[in-house]
Amino acid sequence: MDEYKLTVEDFIGKPIDKDAFEADTLRREPWYQEGSANKQSQFAVCPACDNPIQLVGLYHLPANVNNPYGKHTTSGISGIAPLDVEARDHCPYFKPRQHQKTDRKAKFDGVPRKIVRILIEQFDRVVYILEKQTQVALSANTLKGMLERYKGEQGYLYTGATLRNVPWIFAYMSDATALFAQRVGENHELTAAIRSHVPAASIDTHGRLRSTSVLGAKDAFIDLKMSFIQHRIIKDSEASSLKESMVLVVSHSRKGQLVHIYKQDLTFDPVWFDRLIQMPIDHPNRRMDRVDLAREVLGDLL
Repeated sequence: MDEYKLTVEDFIGKPIDKDAFEADTLRREPWYQEGSANKQSQFAVCPACDNPIQLVGLYHLPANVNNPYGKHTTSGISGIAPLDVEARDHCPYFKPRQHQKTDRKAKFDGVPRKIVRILIEQFDRVVYILEKQTQVALSANTLKGMLERYKGEQGYLYTGATLRNVPWIFAYMSDATALFAQRVGENHELTAAIRSHVPAASIDTHGRLRSTSVLGAKDAFIDLKMSFIQHRIIKDSEASSLKESMVLVVSHSRKGQLVHIYKQDLTFDPVWFDRLIQMPIDHPNRRMDRVDLAREVLGDLL
């Protein structure tokens, strides 16, 4: 892996760099301590799974390796973190693989509990990222439905869920979300697809999805839904960076058949989420009503 954090309590991952690591730790224990073969080693915490990692090549690069990297340890490291075997074995930095959407971890304590806490406390930032990437703005009722479906699916236990992909796995595990009456007008490719493939739909002056109006008649429901599918993980080597993505699909039910009218690839950007988390808790752009909504739905899990 190409990033680390100093403690389990930290949220933010940092790029592995000798000068920055020395500045963070002042070369003190527990980050510097005796490792194998009685040699001094450097340790930190995996930002994705909260397990201990050893930093390799911080001072002497192995052959054919261009940059220092982190690798998971085989045991807990005193003062750093205990070993959580289940969390480590599902960590994409330890064992990158594609996960079945139905795969779940066996226990809630540890990373899944922390995921729920992050999702609640940062829910306005989660929604901000998703709305910026999709250019679809969602109502409070729609977000509540997504939270309830995520909770029902136990999305926090999904084996592909880590501390680094909270916003995107929330969406991935929220199943299909109705777009009727949601603001889709900022996504010009989506609105063009709606106009082209769903003649009964229209976009009003506020950018909301409506039905084509008939004078004196109530808006008919338009069955357009968005789903997030195909969570993918790419990691070429132990020293390489991690890339994750999924696909947004908007589908229309037509005569009992589902027709896909729009697709968009979404790349996960955990550094973006990190930057938002680091903003002041009382930042004027925060939407604490959304945090309260997440706490209402998910708070009993903690």
